[in-house]
Amino acid sequence: MTQRTPALLLAALLLLPLSGCTTDRVSGPRLADAKSVVQLVRNEAGDRVPPESVERIEVLNDASEACGSATEDPDGIQRRWVSTSTFTLVAGSGDTLEATYAELINSFSGDGWSEVTYGGRGSVTLQKPESLSTLSFLATPEDAGAGTAASITISVASGCVPTDGSGSDEVTMLDEAAD
Repeated sequence: MTQRTPALLLAALLLLPLSGCTTDRVSGPRLADAKSVVQLVRNEAGDRVPPESVERIEVLNDASEACGSATEDPDGIQRRWVSTSTFTLVAGSGDTLEATYAELINSFSGDGWSEVTYGGRGSVTLQKPESLSTLSFLATPEDAGAGTAASITISVASGCVPTDGSGSDEVTMLDEAAD
C-alpha cells in the first residue's frame, strides 16, 4: 500500500466547510476547490486498493452536478463535484474483495471519516464532520454464473458550492477539463 496522507487530506477537506452552500461568492470555496478535493480523495481511496488485485479501473463520472432540482435551483447555481470509479478485481478474488472493502472503510474511519449510512448489500457512505463531502463504497461480489468479476465502486461528492450557473464558463471549463 502507498503511504497515506491524512494531514493533506484533512487540510484539503477543510476547504469545503459546512457553510459551502451559501450564496456569497466572495468568501466561500469555488467549484475548482471542490473538484480538487474530490479528486484527491478519490485518488487516495484508489491507492488503498492493492494494485495486484485490480484487473481494470473505470472512471464512471468526474463532473459537476446541480445540488437541487430544476424547480429549486433553475439556473444550477448550487453545484457539487462528483467523481466515481470502479475497480474491477482479478477473477477469483472474493476474499480480496471482503478484506479490501473492510480495510478501505476502516482506514478512512481512522482518518476521521464517520459512517453515516450503511446501505446494506455492500454499500457504506462516510462523511467528514467538518464538510458536506461524502465518500461511498459499494462492494459487488463475483458472480461466476453471470460472468461478472468482483468490484469496488468508490464515489466521492463535495459539498455544495455557489457557481455562476450550469452554463457558465467556470462550470463548462471544469467539466470539459475532467473529460
